[in-house]
Amino acid sequence: MATATSETGSEQEARTRTPEPPRPAAEQVHVFEPYRYALPKLGPYFRDVWARRQFATHMASSTLKGQHFDSFFGQFWLVLNPMLLALVYFLLTSVLAGQGGGMKHFVGLLTGLFAFFYTRNIIQFASQSITGGGKMIINMSFPKMLLPLSTTFTAMLMYFPTLLVYAVFYLTVHRSFSWNILWVIPIFLIQTVFSYGLGMLFAAVTLYFRDMSTLLPYVLRIWMYISPVLFSLSYVKDKVASHQLPHWILYFYQWDPFSPIINSWNTVLVGDGPRPFTSGASYAPQITEILAGTGCAIVAFLVGAWYFMSREREFAVRL
Repeated sequence: MATATSETGSEQEARTRTPEPPRPAAEQVHVFEPYRYALPKLGPYFRDVWARRQFATHMASSTLKGQHFDSFFGQFWLVLNPMLLALVYFLLTSVLAGQGGGMKHFVGLLTGLFAFFYTRNIIQFASQSITGGGKMIINMSFPKMLLPLSTTFTAMLMYFPTLLVYAVFYLTVHRSFSWNILWVIPIFLIQTVFSYGLGMLFAAVTLYFRDMSTLLPYVLRIWMYISPVLFSLSYVKDKVASHQLPHWILYFYQWDPFSPIINSWNTVLVGDGPRPFTSGASYAPQITEILAGTGCAIVAFLVGAWYFMSREREFAVRL
């Protein structure tokens, strides 16, 4: 009796079926599945970010044009908003509280407020970059780090006009400057890295907790009050030494990661004395402040980049 060794019809059909041609790039299907949080390959990732850097700059400029910040009145409002806020705090601290100081004190307030507004804008804009770029994230494949980077460029372009106005007030009150003023360049870079790192962190956090976008402005406002923005660290130390302020306030000023950056701005532009532009004040920043600010910036960037990049593949699903 012969044994049957023939294949079934479905097996024969599978052997003779021709392979399906590859789909065109426009018809490729991306399948998103649950995954373990892990960083992508850093080399190709950052090379891709660098290759697409113009995307971030063009997106920043288009954002400003869309909000009419490239016009005269738009740039005028960018300068007027922190100046009006500085005027309010000047009336509270100088006029009503009897602190005095006149224009010197007003320019000292502008120093801290302009610097803090730069960091605040970077964090706030970056926190909305992922939730606001949903269609782009779903329909395009690109390093998502470019979105908070573009908002950082937006905040930077908004910050430059305020520096020109501040320079007018600075020269009017101070009337001269030394080579120590060149320290503003590394301080600005340190602050940008620090703010960008926090921006990436809050951009990813906001995707999981949508109420963060509503809570964040209040958190930043409280942060401004407990940082050496309205009052310099030297001024607070002078008041604590004279027992006019409790000693525990110094802990907020000294352990705030933003304090070394603000203290460096105040020292270079205002001086290290308890009063703005006092005679004999030193305008050279302390190396310990620069190193501390650099360390805080590196930690903020590494933590923010790690959290952002490790969850990047899940952005399209969460949106």
